[in-house]
Amino acid sequence: MRITLNGKEQETAAATVAELLATMKLDEAQFLAVSRNGTVVKRGDWTATALAAGDTIDILTIVGGG
Repeated sequence: MRITLNGKEQETAAATVAELLATMKLDEAQFLAVSRNGTVVKRGDWTATALAAGDTIDILTIVGGG
């Protein structure tokens, strides 16, 4: 299915947010924030949040610095 991921259209076979993160090789232990269609998805809901064609997913990685 086609989704928009961080502003770019792409094809994915991932069925859930957790599967999408795994295909991107993002470790769920990292400090990540995920939104689906403008709504924040809580970490505990990643495995249960299904993706659908046309979804807009934004993934942010929190980086510390000084």
